[in-house]
Amino acid sequence: MADSTDLSVGIDLVSIARVEAAVERWGERFLERVFTGREIAYSRRMHRPARSLAARFAAKEAFFKAVSAAGARGVPLKDIEVVVTAGGAPALVAHGRAAAALGERKAALSISHDGDHAIAVVVTTLQR
Repeated sequence: MADSTDLSVGIDLVSIARVEAAVERWGERFLERVFTGREIAYSRRMHRPARSLAARFAAKEAFFKAVSAAGARGVPLKDIEVVVTAGGAPALVAHGRAAAALGERKAALSISHDGDHAIAVVVTTLQR
């Protein structure tokens, strides 16, 4: 079993309406600052794009919480990307400064949305 110092957990809850409002107010400028091109394209294919975007935003915030001890300050949101695996599960890909903050750790992601909210949990563990 992993030692508790090997594990870190982050969780975040996001209002879908807040993401919709940000997209309406700031448009492409907001999207391109926060999300990767793949995340934007994926979300636009969904029936409710803001729901998908909110889940991805929650995943990015949960990542920050999970790696805060590793020094995630200054990591751009776009350096954390949510992708969908071949099996349909969400996964995190860390780029640039996010990869440096993650270091030797592996990250697992779970996201969900219901009603007016999206939630994400990120668990990191040291690789052995």
